[in-house]
Amino acid sequence: MKHYILLLLIAVSFCSCRSSRSMQKELNGMRSNLFYELISQEYTGKVKDSIYLDFIDYSNTDYYSTIKRKGGFFIPLIIFNRQQDRFRTRLGEHSLSQLYREFLTDALLTECNSSTCFQLIDNKDNQVPADSVYRLEVKVRQNETTGGVVLNESGFIWFEGGYITLQSARYRPAQTQLSISIRFSHHGDCLLDKTYNVKHKQSRKDRNYEDSYAANQGCLDDMAECLSLATREIVEEISQELNLLMSAR
Repeated sequence: MKHYILLLLIAVSFCSCRSSRSMQKELNGMRSNLFYELISQEYTGKVKDSIYLDFIDYSNTDYYSTIKRKGGFFIPLIIFNRQQDRFRTRLGEHSLSQLYREFLTDALLTECNSSTCFQLIDNKDNQVPADSVYRLEVKVRQNETTGGVVLNESGFIWFEGGYITLQSARYRPAQTQLSISIRFSHHGDCLLDKTYNVKHKQSRKDRNYEDSYAANQGCLDDMAECLSLATREIVEEISQELNLLMSAR
């Protein structure tokens, strides 16, 4: 019994819970890119009118990404032990190479100026020309992207006096909840006032990493991709509805 307790203490000394602080420190130095890919059919007709897009001044997301420990387990045996630590990650703008409001503006300009019957102009100074007849106001109401990392560690006590540790890590699929409202007006008269809601979840990827650093970067890239795809879904819907309105007029 005494020998078992001694071996157990040795095993525990080699296997400790990973803290959120150490994971946060790794994540703070990482960056990832948002992207927008055009998949809509290109508009080849005549462009009739211009719409002025007001400055989007609010991304509705935290500046820093955060990691919180969400539990785990530790199984000690005589010559073997296993530990798992689970973390939840929330995406912040500091982890992105571009502010989200800038990305959303670029996405709207890219989509509308390719697939609609009107020209969308960035009115970033909020100075609509006197002869302007159409104005688009955009507000981000909800912007939350989360993911997670799972760390696994197994330890073996070698009878020749050694201790072998095997580590692996993986990230859990990200999901985004995004809500964006628009107000489309003509000389002050509202033509469309609508809120678009999307909940996008990434497909599961069974890829393992050797350490937490690589898993954190993989999780960050997956969250950035998830937010990019959710944004594309909303931007496509906005551009389609505006195109229908402008075509009818």
